[in-house]
Amino acid sequence: MRILQLTKKVPYPIKDGEVIGIINLTIGFAGHGHFVHVLSLNTNKHYFNLAKLPASIAALGKFEAVDINTDVTVSGALKNLFTTSSYNVDRFYSKAFEQLIYNTIVNESFDFILLEGIYLMRYINTIKAARKASKHNQHIPIVQRPQNVEYKIWERLAEQEQNPLKRFYLSFLAKRMKAFEWKMMNEADVFIPVSQTDLDIFRSHGCNVYSCAIPTGYVFDTLPPIDYSAETNTVAFIGGMDWMPNREGVEWFLNEVWDKVLAVVPDAKFYLAGRNFPEEIKSHKQQGVYIVGEVEDAKQFIQSHAVSIVPLFAGSGMRVKIVEAMAWGRAIVSTSIGAESLAYTHQKDILIADTASDFANAIIEVLQRSETRKMLGENAQLLIAEKYDNRKISADIIAFVNSRP
Repeated sequence: MRILQLTKKVPYPIKDGEVIGIINLTIGFAGHGHFVHVLSLNTNKHYFNLAKLPASIAALGKFEAVDINTDVTVSGALKNLFTTSSYNVDRFYSKAFEQLIYNTIVNESFDFILLEGIYLMRYINTIKAARKASKHNQHIPIVQRPQNVEYKIWERLAEQEQNPLKRFYLSFLAKRMKAFEWKMMNEADVFIPVSQTDLDIFRSHGCNVYSCAIPTGYVFDTLPPIDYSAETNTVAFIGGMDWMPNREGVEWFLNEVWDKVLAVVPDAKFYLAGRNFPEEIKSHKQQGVYIVGEVEDAKQFIQSHAVSIVPLFAGSGMRVKIVEAMAWGRAIVSTSIGAESLAYTHQKDILIADTASDFANAIIEVLQRSETRKMLGENAQLLIAEKYDNRKISADIIAFVNSRP
């Protein structure tokens, strides 16, 4: 098969959950012998020179990108107030990218078109027009794969915001995004979100196209042996601080949870890794807290610490970093929202806690009890092997698209 995959960022380097989800599908499709043509927006925030793609990635298919500046500006935000469109979505519109999409669909032959995320639906009319004008692609399906219910992220952030003006604007963004998502959910031919939770939300609001939930997979031949040499008193978080739910969650953890852990485990250490740290977090001073910043090897970072945490109170979709940490046999403590898309069993393969006291107590239990750490890590690996093998997931997507009535 020939697959056209559209993305709002270049799927390399492989350092965040969105990129992992995208490139894992590219890897999965190519591994099954399919040709993949990837068209990406190359944002200034996540810019990557395609000429520097490693040979192993470049060999997966054909990669093309169009540069775009997606910075939030005061003038852009103010101007958007007098329209009916979503400012979040509009920032990802490029006339040059639109033209590349059109020309590619008209001039090449594909078996289906995969849109990675709601932001690519900004181009749905162009995609349909190109499909109609093409000699080869007039009847191929367009597949929308939402990574999240995007408006839910903004709603939850607005609910937590203390500043009234900021809360108002976050609510405004959420309403605009919600309107766009509801308008677009039936515009593609196939709808494959990454979680059943998200699919249920879309269906409850009228999604009626051919749909099912298929999660993000983990790429492995055999799962790695669990590394038991990690420091037993260490806690780790890794995630981009330019994603607001991560930042809000980390701030909550530092302000509400960490001192409760230290009261019982005074020699505990918290290592915080990720990109684009705001100055107030980079300069944060607190006992046992170590700001690492961006790391080259996420696997090594996670494996070197006893506990991985996911302190999220906003977001939807699937936390790919949990899947990776589980695959590496780490004990994980997460909020319900952080783990809401996983097929987990609380106290078997993960610990779930939603209050500061419960979150601290869960971390303390894992730090103090080696048998709990071992049990959680081993069961987490079994869960990944059973539910999240990337080879099966990429094949499931192909099969579901091909089964469309």
